[in-house]
This record gives sequence, structure tokens and C-alpha cells, in this order.
Amino acid sequence: MASKLCMNCFASYRPEVDGSFCPECSWDNSKPQVAEGLGLQTVLASRYVVGRVRSMNSEGITYMALDRTTQKTVTVREFFPRPLTSRRQDQAIAPRKEDQSLFDKYADEFLELSKGVSRLRELSVIESVLDIFEENGTVYTVYRYTPTVSLRSYVNNNGHLGWNEVNRMFMPVLTALGLINSLGISHLGISPDTLRVTKEHNLILTGFCINAARRAGSPIQADLDPGCAAIEQYSSKALCGEGSDVYSLAASMLFALTGHTPKEAPRRIDDPRLLIAKDVLKALPPFAVTAIANALQVKQGQRTGSFERFRSELSAAPALVEEIDQTDAIRRLPPINMSLPQNRGLPPVVWLIGSCVVTLVALIIVASAWLGDRGMSFGDLGQLFDGTAASQSVVEVPNMLNQSYDDWEKKIADGEYELQLKISSRSFSSTIEEGNIISQSPFAGESVQPGSTIVVTVSKGAATRVLPEFRGVSFADLQELLTSNGFVPVREEEASDDVDPGYVIRYVDHEVGDSLDYGSTITVVVSAGPEPASTPESTPTE
Repeated sequence: MASKLCMNCFASYRPEVDGSFCPECSWDNSKPQVAEGLGLQTVLASRYVVGRVRSMNSEGITYMALDRTTQKTVTVREFFPRPLTSRRQDQAIAPRKEDQSLFDKYADEFLELSKGVSRLRELSVIESVLDIFEENGTVYTVYRYTPTVSLRSYVNNNGHLGWNEVNRMFMPVLTALGLINSLGISHLGISPDTLRVTKEHNLILTGFCINAARRAGSPIQADLDPGCAAIEQYSSKALCGEGSDVYSLAASMLFALTGHTPKEAPRRIDDPRLLIAKDVLKALPPFAVTAIANALQVKQGQRTGSFERFRSELSAAPALVEEIDQTDAIRRLPPINMSLPQNRGLPPVVWLIGSCVVTLVALIIVASAWLGDRGMSFGDLGQLFDGTAASQSVVEVPNMLNQSYDDWEKKIADGEYELQLKISSRSFSSTIEEGNIISQSPFAGESVQPGSTIVVTVSKGAATRVLPEFRGVSFADLQELLTSNGFVPVREEEASDDVDPGYVIRYVDHEVGDSLDYGSTITVVVSAGPEPASTPESTPTE
């Protein structure tokens, strides 16, 4: 009996010897093709032999395929939004008449997305586009095939990963996603299923879809991972973008570290806690926990909004280590030759004193150069020597990052720390709550003299704020809330039979939930009560 091609890996197998199972990949070739899919061994573009359906969602179907030109296995993505279309007997896609314009719109988006991803083929962590063509009344995208397993399967089979491994695997993906979003492309489907692990234990990002398939409220069913989709993807009106991808990647990182994704975003509104086992939490660097928690804030305005910021927060420790390494380099200076010069014409005691002075000045200059802008304290100088200044009293700088400035000001005023606190500036931050500390100098863990000043930058909160609900709220209460959120409320009165006097009727030109710049003027229409009844004019009498 002649050999056959496996419809998964396209290796040859002999049914009389192997049965229906491929000896290379173990695929059972007796399984029928998915009913909605193209027939097995259909040839597309006179080049690609269609194999089994690998995955499908409301946007389309992905097939294993053989490229007859290169004799390599590829994957082919067919645009087939089944809620809007059906497949004819000749295998062409036939949109319903009433959905033709919507089908065309989504097909154009699918084509443009494929072209955008094709520009990223040099990024090894992104599934590479090899070909794009139109046939059967629809669009097809051909991707390079790399043998992988999903991150979900990898973790389920091997157990959760350590921080060093997660950092190594995810950082290239994080960098690539920053570039992708800068090109105006949002994935919106990052999850332990679309992140796949190669034989080399690296990650590849797959599963690009049009936006309509990645958010609720569109005519096609949303394909949302319950633990990784951001809250805005559950709305048809909220803006989705880079911050949405940040949330999804952070959720996938959390899965890799713990074996669990967060709860579904809508369920986290009332309980946003991230549950991490104590043994796992102890093994994670505090800066990583903080960075992931910031990236998993449910509300967009409080969440890390860019991959650049996410990377900087995940890299907080290496920056600190570099600073510490510079200090340690000074402490490891080679020993100084203290041998006395001979026959210089001056008494040895004078030479000894002079040498000490010169050596001390040289040490100060070298240390200052190494320490850069931070300068050099007497505590630093004392640590250059063994014991000469070790007994000097010093204070270890506490970690103040992402903590309330007012709380630290009170602690210092109450004498808990022999330090002074000074604000150098106040800056907007989408990740650090208003009033909390963004940065500090000196860094946490450094030793300083008692009474030294810690200079901090304090968050002004997000540069954009969300307009709060006003129904059933008095203007006095709403005014206080708007002011505390950085808005400038302006009152306008209007007669109303339905809203009690002094209570809010509406915003002018804005709706609840709109995101506006800090300092924006908000006009609020307030009820003045019912209009006074008109007094009928008196009729003159004779």
C-alpha cells in the first residue's frame, strides 16, 4: 500500500504498518476535518496543501499546511467570520447579503493587520508572516511554523517558573510588544495560549486577530481569555490599546510564576487582590511584585500604560545593583603603598603626615568621580578604610517608593527616622497613586548621616482622570469629588421637575466615564427645582 501524508506534520506514513497514527507526530489521521473548515488537501494559491484545523474562533480558522515550493510545514490563517458568513460547496466564503459591507470592512482590517505583522518578521519572538493572498472570496495569511507548546501546557506539565526564568523568557516579548504598539498594532489577545514555548524554552507570540474579535459588543463573538483580558475589552466603547496589552502580558507573567491567572477583570472591580501563595511570594523580588501589580490594576487610569514604563519598573533592581556595584568598586580599591620615601631631606614624621594628606585628597577625588552626581559623604569615606570610621553613627535609608508622602512626613516628624524630607518635584504618573512617592535620592538601603535630607518626587496621579457618576449626588458632594480629582467644576442651574434642587442633572458636553486631562473645566448642570407656576394675567373689569 502506498504511503500517505500526515495532515498535521506532512511526514509520510504507511497505514499498513502505522495504522492511522503518524510515527513522527502521533497525529491520528482518521480524525475527520472540522465541518466548517476547508477540505483536507485543498490547494490554496497553487502552492499550499491544507491539513488539519489547528485552531478557530469567530474571526477565522488556522490550518496546518504544506508549502509545496519549499516543502516546509506552515500555518495558514483563513479569514472566516462565521457569524457573518457561510461556506459554499465550492469552499468559497459567502457573506450574508445584509452583512456584506461589514464583512468587507473586517476583511480589510484583517488584511491590514497581516501586512502590519509582516513588517515584524525580523523579530524572533513574533510569529512571522510569509505570505498574504486573496482567494475563495476571502483573505489568507501564511505564517512560519515553529514546533511549540502553549505556555499553559508548559506550566501545567512542568510547574510554575522562577523569577529569573520568567524574566528571561518574557523580556524579549515585552520589548517586541513595545515596538508593535508604537506601529499602531495592538494584540489584545495575549494569554498563556497565544504565548508559546519553543524547544529552546523561548517564547513566541501568536494569535493576532482583528480588534472586533478581541472585545465585547461587536457583531462577532469576542474571543477573550477570562484571566488575561483587560476590563476595557468587555466594553464596546472604552478605548483599548497598549495598556490593554500590558495587562494581558502581566497576567500571563503571573500565570508563569504562580500557575494561576487573575480573576476575570469584571470580577476584580470589587476585589482587585492578586492571590499569590506565600512560598511563591517570598521567592519573588519585591520590585517584580510591584511592577506586575501596577500592570494589573483593573482601572485604566491607575494601570501601567506603556511597555516602556513596565520595563523600567521590572528593571528597577538591576539599576539599583549597578549603583551599589559602583560603590562597592570604591570599597575594593587596591591597597595604597604607604612605604615612606627615603633620603628626601625632611624628617620621616613630616613625610608621613604629608603622604597621609595627599592620599586622603586622592581618595576623595577618585571616590567623587566614581560616585558621580550623588557626591560623597563622610560615611562613604569612612567605609574606604577598615575600622577607622566604622564606629561613626549612620542611618540606613528606608524604601519610600510607592508609599504616601504624608505618611513618611509624619513618621519623620514623630522621630521614627533621623532624616529630613524634601519634595524636588511633583509629576504625573499613570501607575503611582496621587500623593505617593515616585522616586527618592539617596536610594533605599544606602547609609547616610543622621539628619540627612531625602529628596523625593511625588505623584500627581494620572494625567487624565475619569468623570465620576453624578446620579443622586448633590452638587456640593460632586464639587468636592471633582476638585479632589484635579478638575475645575463650574455650576449652571436649570429648572427640573424630576431632580431635587441642588442635585446634579448632567455634565455639559461630557458623559460619566469620559477621560479628561487633569485641570479640565467641567460644567455641571444643577437642578434649581421646578419652574414657578405662571400667574395668570388679571382681566380688567368695567
